[in-house]
Amino acid sequence: MPDARRFVFHGHAAALSGRIVRVGEGTKAKFIKNSFIDLPAAALPSAGGRSTARLSRKQLTDATVRSFVRFDSATVSSEGVFEDARGHFEATLGKRASNTLAPMTRVSADVRGLDVGLKGHVHMIIKRVRGGFTSKKGTAVGEAAIELGKETGFDGNSVRFVDAQGKVYNLIVGIERDVFQTHHTFSALKAAPGGSALRRADDGAMHGTIVKRLAWKGQEFPGSTIDPDQPGAVSVPGFGRVFFGEIAIAPQLRRLTMVRVALGSPVGGDFACADFMDNGSISP
Repeated sequence: MPDARRFVFHGHAAALSGRIVRVGEGTKAKFIKNSFIDLPAAALPSAGGRSTARLSRKQLTDATVRSFVRFDSATVSSEGVFEDARGHFEATLGKRASNTLAPMTRVSADVRGLDVGLKGHVHMIIKRVRGGFTSKKGTAVGEAAIELGKETGFDGNSVRFVDAQGKVYNLIVGIERDVFQTHHTFSALKAAPGGSALRRADDGAMHGTIVKRLAWKGQEFPGSTIDPDQPGAVSVPGFGRVFFGEIAIAPQLRRLTMVRVALGSPVGGDFACADFMDNGSISP
């Protein structure tokens, strides 16, 4: 009887997402119901293939969102294929068993010219942020090998915050490449030096950050706080709490969000930039 097992592809990448639910503070706060950062993303069907979305600022149609989020361009991609294309061809002719093909999934996100914040208030500027994963999985039972893309990071290892008076403060946001680019499986990463910084969640996955401890270059933003327990998180008065390089790792998947913001005054809500996940499974 033929082996009915097959590889179920999965991968997604989103450039920008989130929702604004409040504008204003205190007694002047206004509830906003339907202000979503609603943009196309890239996602794979179970059979694999390729999904790509190229975005521009013109696609932000909500007036509240447009007043708060600006970007020049963005590209996201998800691709799921069998690494040996010739072998895939032979399998379609019955010359090779499909369960001997090695699947590979790639996901990536690239956002340029990002500016988040109301004009005349504190805002965050990122010249370019990008990242990706490549996942390889055999048809045998075992963990997926998922590699962090070499391009992952922030241009100049820097993010700028601008205060209401227009003064610029530079935050250094470097990537911890050695651990995440050389330890490709869940087990290897747990055992690696630096892997102990990952925290185990209730679902069994490990959570942490791919960025090195944040630090201000020169003068720090007045009143800002870098979290001593979460080295990739910083609170910026008048803007919110910003998390860089959040990663979730399980035996068969990795998910990375390059920027996430719990928005504070004068706007309330949530924002994320360059979010992607790479995994897949053998069925049944």
